[in-house]
Amino acid sequence: MADLEALKDQLRQQANHTFPAVARREGYPIVMNHCFLRVVYDNLFERKWQEVLDAKKPAIHQLDETQLRRAIALGNEVIADRATCEIMNARSLAWRGKPRST
Repeated sequence: MADLEALKDQLRQQANHTFPAVARREGYPIVMNHCFLRVVYDNLFERKWQEVLDAKKPAIHQLDETQLRRAIALGNEVIADRATCEIMNARSLAWRGKPRST
């Protein structure tokens, strides 16, 4: 079994450092770490993540190893391609009943 804390650290690194730097440089539609995590978590569950997990607790602490690995993989997809970020962000906003941001 992988070290869950190491996986959490990897996801935090994506959200707090890697993603914001790439997003600003490449002109992504979102740049904040909490928006990145919303997109990743919502796409992980294919719905608003708060419908699956306890909204009063940080999602990262409620994910099992498989979910953390999938979240990291989704994060890598978002980081690697602006169009993928746009698509996943639009899905997340739709699941939340919000208009697409511009």
